[in-house]
Amino acid sequence: PPVVSWGLDQGFTAEFDWPGTRDPSAALAAPTAIELMRELGVGAVQAYNHALAWQAGGVLAERWGVPLVQREEQIGTMVTVPLPPEAGSSPEDAQRLRDALLFEDHIEVQLHPFRDRLWIRVSAQIYNDASDVERLARAAERHWKKKY
Repeated sequence: PPVVSWGLDQGFTAEFDWPGTRDPSAALAAPTAIELMRELGVGAVQAYNHALAWQAGGVLAERWGVPLVQREEQIGTMVTVPLPPEAGSSPEDAQRLRDALLFEDHIEVQLHPFRDRLWIRVSAQIYNDASDVERLARAAERHWKKKY
């Protein structure tokens, strides 16, 4: 299991012997999710997600004045974009910005330091649209300009 339970630091068997309360949400939601994918069409969902990821990469790169380092054929449904240098470069900067986006703006996005700057990875899904990308861009800018 991905989560250590009651036996933390007591050895492998104790750490994974009793996983605690199980959350059945994913199993309960799966039939409805499969039905929706069939209704919309798997290919249509993949095409939408890819197009939104590619669009998000272009929008963020242009807005922030940074290069988009991937080509479109390298993009599935996620795109990684560098942030401007003023956004920070350390693991602590990434954590602060990620937390500010999550707790203040209710935006969950992956941020990590790499090659002396922060990088943001946008995951496009069928429930997202271009307004979500714009909201992310504004919120990230607001936080790094006030230094979180």
